[in-house]
Amino acid sequence: MPQKILTKKLRRGNYTSSTTVVFLLLLVLLAGCNKRFSDIFDRSGNRLSVDDVEFEYLSAKAKIDFKAKNNSLSGTANIRIQKDSIIWVSLSPGLGIEAARILITSDSVAILNKIDKIYLAYDFKALSQKFDFDINYTLVESVIIGNLIYPYDRERVVRASSVYSYRQQHGNFMFDHAIGARTMKLEKVEVRDTLTNNTILVNYGDFQLVEEEVFPFLITAVLKYKDKEKGETTVDIQYKQTDIEKKPLKFPFNVPQRYERK
Repeated sequence: MPQKILTKKLRRGNYTSSTTVVFLLLLVLLAGCNKRFSDIFDRSGNRLSVDDVEFEYLSAKAKIDFKAKNNSLSGTANIRIQKDSIIWVSLSPGLGIEAARILITSDSVAILNKIDKIYLAYDFKALSQKFDFDINYTLVESVIIGNLIYPYDRERVVRASSVYSYRQQHGNFMFDHAIGARTMKLEKVEVRDTLTNNTILVNYGDFQLVEEEVFPFLITAVLKYKDKEKGETTVDIQYKQTDIEKKPLKFPFNVPQRYERK
């Protein structure tokens, strides 16, 4: 496909806006189950026992489908993570052409739109205002690897079939968790902004073993607005490969001088 046609196709879908939402909305990508499958309660204190995914460096490749009221986008994402530090993403809509690169650190998010030669940078305060949700690095990474955003702390647990559920409130946000009795990991989480009544629902499935960790290779996230005029935003992620790396990864991110800065 000629470059001019590819560029026209990407711009028609509002690629800059789409890539921002794809990664930050979810803020969804890898998710995990723990090392073993057994009872969800520990035997000593009868407390909920949910294990987080353990790693220092992680890499993955996934197919992403994004749909919103006025935008849509499909492509491949290459992802690298240094736990508690850096998230790096390279997005390609097809033909092996990199269209965008994203770098998330503890205090900011930077995006290179390689199609339109644009560089965008946000701090988390600005992003929180943009998406009407309190976004921070810990939130993003937790959702990406499938760990609990906030640790379980004596909340009332309800058993329903093969799932244990409980609710937490932090600030303006209400979290409803569904923990698999077999997987002992987060299989569903709904986050509701009690001020706006906007919600994000994330489902994890197709759990597969990666070394000693189990990851879901299918993830669906839906952002629902109280204002029905805004419609819904959906992100579907299908993982093709996930690796826990033994050696440090590189996170290349250089902004060419000719790029327009916004």
